[in-house]
Amino acid sequence: MGQLTLLHAIHNHQPDGNFGHVFEQAYADCYGPLIDAIGEFPSVKMTLHHTGPLLEWIERERPAYFDKLRALVGRGQVELLGGGFYEPMLAVLPERDARGQIHMMSEYLEAHFGVRPEGMWLAERVWEPALAKLIADAGMKFTLVDDGHFRAAGLEGTLRGYYVTEKAGTPLALFPIDKKLREAIPFLKAWESIDVIERLRQETEGDAAVTYGDDGEKFGVWPHTKEWVWDQGWLRDFLRILVERQQQGTFKTEHFGEYLRTHRPTGRVYLPTASYEEMGEWTLPADAQQHYNEVRQSLRDRGELDRARAFFRGGIWQNFLAKYPEANYLHKKMVWVSDKLARAEEKLGASATSTAGGGHPLDHARRELYRAQCNCGYWHGLFGGLYLNYLRDAVYRHLIEAEAHAERVLGTGDKPLVVEADIDADLQREVILQNAEAAVYVKPDLGGGVFELDYRPKRFNLLNVLGRRAEGYHGRLLEAARKQSQGGGGGPVSIHDLNAVKSAGLEELLAYDRHPRLGFVDHFLAPGTTLEALHGNRYGEDGDFAGTLYDVIDQSASSAAARVHLRRRGRVAGRAVTVDKTITLEGARLTAAYRISAEGSAAPLTFASESSLTLLAGDAPDRYYRVAGRELSKDERKLASAGELPAGTTLELVDEWDKFFVRVSATPGALLWRHPLETASQSEGGFERTYQASVIVPVWRDVSVGDGVPFECKVTIEMIAI
Repeated sequence: MGQLTLLHAIHNHQPDGNFGHVFEQAYADCYGPLIDAIGEFPSVKMTLHHTGPLLEWIERERPAYFDKLRALVGRGQVELLGGGFYEPMLAVLPERDARGQIHMMSEYLEAHFGVRPEGMWLAERVWEPALAKLIADAGMKFTLVDDGHFRAAGLEGTLRGYYVTEKAGTPLALFPIDKKLREAIPFLKAWESIDVIERLRQETEGDAAVTYGDDGEKFGVWPHTKEWVWDQGWLRDFLRILVERQQQGTFKTEHFGEYLRTHRPTGRVYLPTASYEEMGEWTLPADAQQHYNEVRQSLRDRGELDRARAFFRGGIWQNFLAKYPEANYLHKKMVWVSDKLARAEEKLGASATSTAGGGHPLDHARRELYRAQCNCGYWHGLFGGLYLNYLRDAVYRHLIEAEAHAERVLGTGDKPLVVEADIDADLQREVILQNAEAAVYVKPDLGGGVFELDYRPKRFNLLNVLGRRAEGYHGRLLEAARKQSQGGGGGPVSIHDLNAVKSAGLEELLAYDRHPRLGFVDHFLAPGTTLEALHGNRYGEDGDFAGTLYDVIDQSASSAAARVHLRRRGRVAGRAVTVDKTITLEGARLTAAYRISAEGSAAPLTFASESSLTLLAGDAPDRYYRVAGRELSKDERKLASAGELPAGTTLELVDEWDKFFVRVSATPGALLWRHPLETASQSEGGFERTYQASVIVPVWRDVSVGDGVPFECKVTIEMIAI
C-alpha cells in the first residue's frame, strides 16, 4: 500500500429560470457555509465548479463570496473547473454554441479569478465519443465522468488516476468518478466515509489517485442534508479527519490539473455514449422502465447484479426528446434560433461593433441563446426539470428574445410572414405564421394543431404546456399515496430513495392524455359528453381528427395577416366528414375558422375546439379568469378551476405579473368549458402536483351538418397588453 491521492471536485449549480428565493436559500444552506468550511482547512486541496447562472447570481447578490473564492484560488487551495457557461447538454448543441459556451466560462473565470481553467465539468456526465475533440479544441485538457462509463467500455478492477481518449487524433484526459465515494459522501458518517477512502487505498498497490466528483447541493440543499452536514457537523468532521490522514502520510489531496502534469495516464480508453446509471433508466419510456427495474431486481435477487451492471444499461439522454415531444419542440426551437442568429451574425460580419458599448450588436442575443441552452428544462428524471413550467418558460423567453434581435438584423421580424419548414426534425413540414406581435407554429400532421404561440412583446409562449403521460414511477406514487413512507434515523437518505407525497390527491391526476396538448385540437365528442368526462379522459371521441394528418391547402401573407388553410377528410360516427380549418394571425389576434361539411342527409354532431393555454400559475392571485358582465367567485377566478360558461361568453385569462391578458371567444355561440391540466411528477423532495395549463374548450352541441349545408364557426385567441 502506498499513499492515496484524493482528487475532490464539487459541482455547484442552480438552473437558469429558478426562483430568486431558491438561490437565496441554497446559498444560505450550502454555498456560503461550504466556502467558509473549505477556508478553515487550508491544507485540503479542492476543485470547485460553479455554473454560469449561479456565478451571475452570486456576483450580483453575494459579491463577498467572490472575494473568498478569489483568496482560496490565490493561495493555491482551490482549483476552478470550466465547462459550458450556462450548463448546457453539450452533446445536443450545435458545435459552434458548445465551443462558445466553454470559451465564455473560461473567459469569465480568467476575468474574475485570474485563472484560466484546464479542465471542465461535463453536465450530467453525458458523454459521447465526439465530445473528446470538441472539448479539447475549446482549450480543455480533461473532464470527469462516472466510473460506470469505463465499466461499459469493458474496464474492470480498480480505476485510478486518469485515462486518455481521443477523437480523430485529438486527445483528452478522463478522470473516473468513483461510485463508492459518490454514494458515501455525505450519507455515511464522516469517519465511515474516510474508511471508504481507506479501503480504496488498501485495494491499490503503490501510489494512486481516486476521483470524487458530485453535486455541491448534497451539502445542505438536498432534503435533510442541512441538518446532517452543518448542524451535526458532518463536513467539518470529514475535513478534520482528512487533515489528520494527510499528516500521517496515508492520504494527500491534489488538484486535477496538478496531477495531470505530474503523472502519466493509467491507460487508453474509448467510452460509449453514456451518463450515470439513473439517467439511463429515466430516459426509458414508462413500460420499459418497469421492465428494466424488474430485470434489475431479478439480477439483484440472484446476486448477479454487480457482475452484470457494466452491461446492464438503459437509454441515452437523447431519448428524452422522443419520450417527451414537448422537450423536442423546445430543443428544436433552440436549434432554429441558433441557426437564425448565426445567419444574422454572418450578415453583420465579425467586425461589426455597437455604437454604445463597443461590443458586437448581437452579443446580447447570443447570451440569451446560451441561457436558453441550460439543460435542466429539457429533461426529467429525479428532479422536476421539464415538468417545472417556470424552467421551460425561462428557456422560451430567452429564445424569443434572441430571435427578435436576430430577425431585426435579418429584416424578417416586422411584417406578416409565412414560413414552411421541418422545425422539429421529424421529416414533416410545419408552418409558422408570424409578425412583430406574435408567432404561431402549426403542425399539420398533428390535427393542424398549434404547438407554440409566442406573444412577442412579452417574450411569452402561451402553449408552453406539458401533457399528462405515464411515468415509470407512478406505481410508486400510488403505493406512497396509500402509505406515506416513514423517515429513518441516523442520517439523511439519498434523494433517489425519497417517496414522500407532497400534496393530497395526486393519484387522481393519473389520467393520461390521448393527444398532445396543443392549440385548436378538433374533437367530435360522443353525445352526452360532459366536462368532467373530458377532464378525466373518460370521454367518447366519435371522430378521427384530433392529432391526425391535415393537408396544407394554401398559405399566404398580406400586409395585414398571415394564414394557412388546412383540410382533413375523415369520419365521424361512420359518416364521411370534411373539416376545413383556416388559421389566421393578424397582429396579436389568432383565429381558427372552421367549415365542417358531411356527405348524406343532415345529422347532429357535437364539435369542440380545444386549446391548452398557460399563464404558469393556477392559484396565484395575480393570474386569474375574468368574464365581462359577470362576477366570478374567488374559486372560479382561479386558472386551476373547472366550469362551464353559457353560450356567447367571452373569457379572459389575466396575467398581472407580465401585464397582459388573453381573450378567448367563439362564434356562433358556444358553451365554454374550462378545466386545469395538472401533472403528478417526482422531484428531489418526493411526488408533487404541477399546474401546466388551463384547457379552454368551446363546444357546439347538436349542430346539423349534411344535405349540402356546412357548419361554420370560429375561435379567436387575442393577446392584449395591460
